[in-house]
Amino acid sequence: MKNYLKIAALILMVGLMASCDDGARSNRKDRSVGGTSEILVVTQNPDQWDGRIGDSIRHFFLDYQYGLPQPESRNELAHVTTQGFSDMFKKHKCILEVEINPNLEKAMAETSENAVAAPQRYVKISAPSITAWVEYFDRNKEVYKQWYDKVERERILNFFRPDVDADIVNAIVKKFGFKLTVPQGFYIAKNEPNFMWLRKELEKSSADIVIYQTPYKDTLQFETPSLVAMRNMMEGQYIPGPSEGSFMGTETEFVPPLVTTVKDYPAGYAKEMRGMWKVENDYMGGPFVAYTFADSRTGNLVTVEGFYYEPNQKKRTPLLQLESIAYSLMFVEPEE
Repeated sequence: MKNYLKIAALILMVGLMASCDDGARSNRKDRSVGGTSEILVVTQNPDQWDGRIGDSIRHFFLDYQYGLPQPESRNELAHVTTQGFSDMFKKHKCILEVEINPNLEKAMAETSENAVAAPQRYVKISAPSITAWVEYFDRNKEVYKQWYDKVERERILNFFRPDVDADIVNAIVKKFGFKLTVPQGFYIAKNEPNFMWLRKELEKSSADIVIYQTPYKDTLQFETPSLVAMRNMMEGQYIPGPSEGSFMGTETEFVPPLVTTVKDYPAGYAKEMRGMWKVENDYMGGPFVAYTFADSRTGNLVTVEGFYYEPNQKKRTPLLQLESIAYSLMFVEPEE
């Protein structure tokens, strides 16, 4: 009898565990689909895509990304009509749906995250007329791009996380007090008291991550001249060029660095600087993106930068991968 009760209890436990596992699987979202930086636009008919609505979307999302040596659009666009918006397309990671409804009093938008797949951002803009739709889109397009960019970074980090280099992550934590999702393939090229340089070198390309800190004094250090001067000082000192007397610098004449405030950086208030790096006294160069913030725990101004080198090749996607690593920043509490 006792054995029977034990067996019955075991069967019940296994059944409950299986039930819980099935429930977890049922709540798990499918992986979203779509190309890198691709946005799926859904219109009610082809005329909306070919006309003013499509033009306004293309003008914004297909604009060239600043700071790249070759012209590359910031995003890619795909298009389907509502009739063709099947379940397969509903798993796309970035969706912008268009609705013109004359019965509406004014334009409005609805949005959702990870409704069908993950990561995913869905935006539907409804308006009583084409003019109202375009005006509403123009007022809010920067926010939509920020949402879509977040999805792209999360998608890249989901790919990187299972392959993180624990030794490099621990070295960053020990020196700076925060984590970065750095995948295998990078190595520590230089490790100085307030400076770390990570490299991933292939036959024809190089992906680099630089982290450095200096004492924080005042808000003037967030101004463009100060950020450029700090970059030149720190990287010029520690990153040598391929020839004697050459060193890392910043292109300021032909592609001046573009500095903007980012509101969604994990460290809080931060400045993003995009531009072109160059090697002084040599002929190498490429794009970079850097994020600078004040660390209240240490009193330092910290910069996390990614820069890329691959002559005559497109660089938007590799730079986006480095940007995603910079956005993976997570503060770590010191061990007691």
